[in-house]
Amino acid sequence: MRDDDVLFGTRILLRAPRVTDAGVLFASVTSDPKVTKYLRWTPHPGVEKTRRVIRELFNVGDDHPWVVVLRDSGEVIGQLGYRRPKVHAAEMGYCMAVRWWGRGLMSEAINVALSRLQQDPHLVRVTAAVHVDNARSAWLLERCGFELEGRAARHTVLPNISPNPQDCLLYARSMR
Repeated sequence: MRDDDVLFGTRILLRAPRVTDAGVLFASVTSDPKVTKYLRWTPHPGVEKTRRVIRELFNVGDDHPWVVVLRDSGEVIGQLGYRRPKVHAAEMGYCMAVRWWGRGLMSEAINVALSRLQQDPHLVRVTAAVHVDNARSAWLLERCGFELEGRAARHTVLPNISPNPQDCLLYARSMR
């Protein structure tokens, strides 16, 4: 995504992460054990780790990240992104500062991202995997039109829970 490519929702916008976002992301998202509990990475120990991730991992390879920004204040409140392991499929992931949970902002962000992905004629499927105990995230995906495809045993290492692969619920949404 180009740096000036911005996607607009009613209350949020999605744009490419900038190194200048590191401080607020660290303060409310990347350092918070509640936010990172079910993610594939551990909380960042310092803001420099968040800066390094933005510089070295975001917008590199097949990852396409956005920050979720409140339109009225410009506050960065979360992250959402996808990667394309196959030309016809994308895998989505997201996280948001606890302060903003339960307000429908992430469902708006996911739907804005899905609208953009819908424009790709090659993409027919978007997937997401959530830990079996992450009921909030499962409900969010269902609210956004994803369907539960099944439970995968020992699917993903979630280092904040265990060094061993954890069971996950697999969700998908058809784009065509």
